[in-house]
Amino acid sequence: MKKLILFVVVSIMFIPAWAQEETNKELHSDGGGWGLKNVQPEGEKSVLLIGNSICNGYKAYVAKELPGYRVIAWVHPYHLKSEFLYNDLVKILKSEKWDVIHFNIGLHGWEKGRIPEGMYQPLLQSYVDTLKKYSSKSKLIWATITPITNKVEPFTTNSELNPIIADRNLIAGIVMKNNGIPVNDLYSLCLLNMQLARGDRFHWTPPMYRMMAIQTAEKIRKALTETKNSE
Repeated sequence: MKKLILFVVVSIMFIPAWAQEETNKELHSDGGGWGLKNVQPEGEKSVLLIGNSICNGYKAYVAKELPGYRVIAWVHPYHLKSEFLYNDLVKILKSEKWDVIHFNIGLHGWEKGRIPEGMYQPLLQSYVDTLKKYSSKSKLIWATITPITNKVEPFTTNSELNPIIADRNLIAGIVMKNNGIPVNDLYSLCLLNMQLARGDRFHWTPPMYRMMAIQTAEKIRKALTETKNSE
């Protein structure tokens, strides 16, 4: 019996972090590792992180860098033409007042046919318009799409697929400049630390996620400081 109890306790300790967090069952993106994650439930200001599995990797580290702030993460598998993207996005934006929204979308949209030729810029602008409409008082921060790498060391960018990511980051930069939205350049940070790629083309090791979190938290603190100074 003692061995059984010890096994259960140890098993609970090693449940993935996302499995221990509450999610909003009304969201179509909920399930598995996806959903609305209550990373740091209480704090003076509310910070919303929007992204894919990369966000899932750094969200807890961001919360540690922002003690005293409420940190919620919406981790989803959508791209800019996904059926339920706006349905879920609007629900989350309307659910509460967000002081800062740090957002990224793009890593799931590289496959041919998902984003029609020439439509990435208007689609991203439509996404930004929705953020502004339903969270008009929130400070927005765009996070660049992270690189697609090869699968063998030394890790380099994938010569076939990564040009799509690089091109869309350039387009996104134009969209953000036109809308006065600061950019958190996670793409360049990854390029400087390619040895920290996981080797599955898309994901990164914990040290890289920590670095992403430090840079992300700095951008968020700056946005909060600017808001405070303007009040």
